[in-house]
Amino acid sequence: MITHQNLLHNSELIRTAFGHTAQSQASSGFRRTRHGADRRVLQPLYGGFPVTLMAAVVMLQRPRRWLSAIGTTVARPVAAPTSHTTSASRIPPDQRAGLDLSSWRVAFCGAEPIQSDTLDRFAEAFAPCGFRREAFYPCYGLPSRR
Repeated sequence: MITHQNLLHNSELIRTAFGHTAQSQASSGFRRTRHGADRRVLQPLYGGFPVTLMAAVVMLQRPRRWLSAIGTTVARPVAAPTSHTTSASRIPPDQRAGLDLSSWRVAFCGAEPIQSDTLDRFAEAFAPCGFRREAFYPCYGLPSRR
């Protein structure tokens, strides 16, 4: 059973680890509200900062839109599941022009296998847009039931 105390404790751990402040902004997409809700929904409520939520299907079908939202909202913590980084890596170089990922401080991913070669490809492709590989933050997450 997950208690209120568990949620508050976990929220404080995430706030500390990610370096959230009241000035933080976040952007996230997800398949189910219960999956990653602690980082994607509860954390902005706990930390008192805004979050832009985007349906996972939008992120997968139009990965440039996902990355554009990150730059537009000056998002710092952003959920970066492997499936989304894989899709985004397929954006042609000419469509990467104008993307600003320099404010992206934490690209967290968890609850699925994290492939270092996927992260490497993404980091290399978007380095010219200001993305830093050090922003990747693999973290623990429970796999969802299918």
